[in-house]
Amino acid sequence: MKAKGWFAMALVAGGVGFSVKTVGGCLNRPAPDQELAGRLDDLCAIAHDGADKPEAGVRALGRYMVKHTGDLLGNLGDTIALIERVPDDEAHDERARLARDRIRKPFAACEQDWQRFGEAIEADPKAAALMEKAMVRLNRTFEILFGGRGATQSWTLRDLPRRLEHVLETL
Repeated sequence: MKAKGWFAMALVAGGVGFSVKTVGGCLNRPAPDQELAGRLDDLCAIAHDGADKPEAGVRALGRYMVKHTGDLLGNLGDTIALIERVPDDEAHDERARLARDRIRKPFAACEQDWQRFGEAIEADPKAAALMEKAMVRLNRTFEILFGGRGATQSWTLRDLPRRLEHVLETL
């Protein structure tokens, strides 16, 4: 083989290697509903730990939500898009049920942790004040964005898993 042939072969091999390296991560990435379930597991861990240290738990929850709300919403949107791309109706419905089960599993597994976390917050004046301030502010954001009544009115932390589940069901 001449030098030109070796060079062409090396170029092709390098291109294939580069493609595998850059695209491989995307191809091996978990499904968006699995990523969403993982983020919900993270929230469950915060609730579990927060039940013992409510003020620190409220702060941890706030930091997590500020950092990952876009990821959570993105994973939800990507899950819906993934399901809607399935052309066969039976396969579509089965994929939607799989996503539903994956998303519900973390909250079902940690419902008691959310209850304990909510009770601990209510029993701790500093944690309760932090949560109240955060909820009032979030409510104001929703009122400004969507007008009228805020979406968080009458919510408590213990309601969060049920509220999220309800939002997911209505979508």
